Amino acid sequence: MRGIIIKSISPEDMQNMRRLQAVEGYVDLGLFQEAEKELRELDPAWYALRQTQELQLRVLAGLSHCA
Repeated sequence: MRGIIIKSISPEDMQNMRRLQAVEGYVDLGLFQEAEKELRELDPAWYALRQTQELQLRVLAGLSHCA
């Protein structure tokens, strides 16, 4: 999400941005269950973003690897 200029942002969008950052951090640490929990809390509209889809795939791959 670097390089995006935002004039105004709603509190809900800010929360969703923080959730995506948390998901990415959890994935980097190998904490896939925590990442999955954060993804479940994400606003469904955010699932259309490429970054969200990529994170979903990384979470699913990590969860299947750990099982």
